[in-house]
Amino acid sequence: MTEKPLPPMYFSLRTIQPFADMSLRAVEGEDGVRLTIADGVVVGMLLPDVRMLGRLDEICGKAGVDPYECWRRVRGDVDLSVRIRETRG
Repeated sequence: MTEKPLPPMYFSLRTIQPFADMSLRAVEGEDGVRLTIADGVVVGMLLPDVRMLGRLDEICGKAGVDPYECWRRVRGDVDLSVRIRETRG
């Protein structure tokens, strides 16, 4: 396996109001992982390398985020990407 970094992956966990008070928070012990916080609620997560999905449950535990919600969004994004590729041939 190559040591070359793969593209980052960002997935949103909930919708937010455009005027929400937003910030980023690093996940302790997870280099480059950032949570997007809006009005005090986690609304997104950035993984700096898509291979980190293999450790998503562990990262969610450290971040205090429900892994089910994260996996649901990741799978939804992948399903959408596959459908778009299939329809465009």
